[in-house]
Amino acid sequence: TPSVSTNVQVYPAKKRVELNDKATKRFFNLTRESYQKLLESKAKATLVEKKNHKKFGNIKSSFSISNENGFSNFIPLDEHDRAVLSVCVSNWIEGNRYITPAIIYRGLTGKVNDASGNSKPSSIQLKAILQSIDRLMFTAYDPQILDAYEKLEYISGDDKIVIKKSAVLPCYRAEVTINGQSSDVICFDRESPFLLQAGLKKQMLTYDAELLDVPYQNNSPTIIAAKNYVMRRIQEIKLHKMTPTITFADIFKKCRIENADNKVKQRIRENIIKLFENLKSKNHIKSFEVVKKRNTFYSIKLTY
Repeated sequence: TPSVSTNVQVYPAKKRVELNDKATKRFFNLTRESYQKLLESKAKATLVEKKNHKKFGNIKSSFSISNENGFSNFIPLDEHDRAVLSVCVSNWIEGNRYITPAIIYRGLTGKVNDASGNSKPSSIQLKAILQSIDRLMFTAYDPQILDAYEKLEYISGDDKIVIKKSAVLPCYRAEVTINGQSSDVICFDRESPFLLQAGLKKQMLTYDAELLDVPYQNNSPTIIAAKNYVMRRIQEIKLHKMTPTITFADIFKKCRIENADNKVKQRIRENIIKLFENLKSKNHIKSFEVVKKRNTFYSIKLTY
């Protein structure tokens, strides 16, 4: 366990790694009702890992969750939490076993190349980051995957390790001297079970984190959640040659603002368009078109 005098060097991950398997997608898109049911009744969420397998038919896995921090309002983990996990996983892969809230903020906003030290989270951004860390740290994840993963040959042989129960983000908070300054840090105990699972399936996406750095953008927690979600969808579309369209309704639903007032939705929409403009200027996409239906903003169509 590091003490306050421990001196470690941290070099923020420049590459962003997104876990994109079915378990991760399902876990961070639970409705309030399903999340409450999973916590209260010890029920399991079931996933179809492979449909119509020639030998086994539909191959299924499942998971259950529990909350060790006594949360009672049943707010499921969301896109902001998923983005924070992604930044932490990216830094774990980079070899970092410590991370600061400021480094997490830079990863969320793409300011990973700012060596000036000026890119620091505001009080609101810091609160959101630490809330996400607590939710990830104190939510326990219990996957039932052995049978499915053996059938799909994700794991094989007599020697294997299968996680039975783990924190979504295994970590603790400490105060250490990092890069010569005393800082509050998040210390990783081991890799996230979601990284292990997505790694076994080879279902991960990678892109340059700096692509998230949109000039003159107010990175509120909601905007951070929205643009991180959209970036993941863009990478998924490009990698798997999917239909190159992202609807605003999907963004609002995934970021849980479908019932927000029109001003909130307009602000998110404007910032997403700014993200696309930034990606075009950096030649990450070729072009994009904002599509309207019945005089209402409907989707963004991209070419790459």
